[in-house]
Amino acid sequence: MAVSKKQQVLMGLLWVVIFPLVSYISYSSFLINKINWTNLILLFALLLIMMLLPIKFRNVSVSFERWITFTIFFQYGLFVEFVFIQAAMFFLLFAEKSSLPINHKFFVNSIIFSITSFVSAYIFYASGGTIDALKFKETIMYALLYAVIYTIVNNLLLKIYFALNKRTYSLYSKEATWDYMLTLIMIPFSISHYFLDNHFGNQSLLLIGIPILIVLLTIRMYTNSNSLYDQLSSAAEIGHELADQLLFDEVIQTFLEKLKDVVPYHQAYIVDFRSERSLFPLMGYEHGKITKHVKEIVFLEEKTEDDGLNMEHIRIYTNKKEMQGLQTIQFSDEVETVLTAPIIRNKITEGFLIITSKNRNACSTSFIDMIEILTGYFAVSLEKARYFENKLRKSERCGLTKLHNYRYLDRKLDENVVSFHLQKMEELSLIILDIDYFKKINDQYGHESGNQILLKLANLLRTYQSEQDIIARYGGEEFVFILPNCSKREALKIAEKMRKEVAQTAFEIRPDLSSNTEVIKINITISLGVASIPNDALSAREIMRKADRALYIYAKQAGRNKVGVLENQRNYERTKTQTLPIV
Repeated sequence: MAVSKKQQVLMGLLWVVIFPLVSYISYSSFLINKINWTNLILLFALLLIMMLLPIKFRNVSVSFERWITFTIFFQYGLFVEFVFIQAAMFFLLFAEKSSLPINHKFFVNSIIFSITSFVSAYIFYASGGTIDALKFKETIMYALLYAVIYTIVNNLLLKIYFALNKRTYSLYSKEATWDYMLTLIMIPFSISHYFLDNHFGNQSLLLIGIPILIVLLTIRMYTNSNSLYDQLSSAAEIGHELADQLLFDEVIQTFLEKLKDVVPYHQAYIVDFRSERSLFPLMGYEHGKITKHVKEIVFLEEKTEDDGLNMEHIRIYTNKKEMQGLQTIQFSDEVETVLTAPIIRNKITEGFLIITSKNRNACSTSFIDMIEILTGYFAVSLEKARYFENKLRKSERCGLTKLHNYRYLDRKLDENVVSFHLQKMEELSLIILDIDYFKKINDQYGHESGNQILLKLANLLRTYQSEQDIIARYGGEEFVFILPNCSKREALKIAEKMRKEVAQTAFEIRPDLSSNTEVIKINITISLGVASIPNDALSAREIMRKADRALYIYAKQAGRNKVGVLENQRNYERTKTQTLPIV
């Protein structure tokens, strides 16, 4: 969570007002029992150990030190508890990983703990509680009151702080619920230690503190092993999901989405290492969504051997100084941690996974094994997707003309019609064309000559294809154009321009049915039919049927070498050009 300079200054000013005031009132207005320094030092050491050993349950970090802070209050009063917590918090500032400025963290935590301690103690004393009471029922009642108020106030202050930073913190969230539960769990230990200390002194820590620490370490070892098992299980599940994806882009998208469940990050990128020279981002995860147009990372030049990007091993860069070693990569100013992982297949680095985080030290070395496993799954799945797409491309291409075939045309037409209905385009036009008297070409010059005509016509038609248009060989001597965001009027103009050019072009062929195999030139004509969505149809099947009907009724049956259209207006008909020599 990024904070502005203004927020840092505001928190500093609040601390200057609140901290001295609470310190003074705590010292002057509330009872302070005689301090046992040995006991206090032992409790402080135990507190630090427990703060440094949090346990994660379902992605919530839980620490068990609160019983000690409650114990300090019950034994020595508010001022000692106040100083005790502030000292422990100051120590942890340098041990905890965080992207927040250390002074801001100190001010915020100090203010929250100061107010929480003061309000809880004030209500405790105002209700009749005392820190030297040894009556069992009274001690339990007032201790429980203090603990409940402490927890509620702490969570209310967190909610206020998050609201000031325009973020949400629910009092019923998992984190808050764990906080309430820990209070109820820890308060019996505090009360027990309070009574035992009055009888056995420092030796009471052997009966309460050390057993709690041993149990904590045992639970931590168990949860860590479970966490590793969960991570490995998650990796296996991700591997299966990647294996289920057949298309290249789907594999990358699935990998980036599922990776976030295992490794925390803000941005992630799959980078292609093209020709073992240039770096090109294929896809990225930025601002909560998958995109091919990444903005938060820039590759400045071709990769060199000493540019800092390791070709064989995963590397973690924990601060901006280390990140400067990645000489050919430029990150946004917010990035504090970077992880780079080579994607290796058959001992060849084919690309990189690059993960960035706005938090300092966000990536630990414990992620390395997991990422190695996942990038291995990813590399295999990518190779399978490449193989599948190559086979798919071959199955969707005409072997002769290399244009797309009917299978591809059918799929793409459906996709474009769906895009129209989703309002991603305003219009969709279709042109279907057929070579006039093509059977006579085959009969007089041979099928090989017919193939030459088809190939040369396909090359001519390609010149009319824009980046978004789709052209396919429909079958035999028929071809189809799909024209997204093209009006019917524009499609008619394109069709008429094609008709004219084909009629005026001399096609060279080498006849194979006669002894004369010299190259000759012949002329051909084409007939075309045009239909559009929404003018003529609303579905893929309907627009194809209407275009086909326009071709055969209003172009073929009307004399050929025409553009046919289904409407009661002039059909862009033109005078027939020179016919085939065989006609």
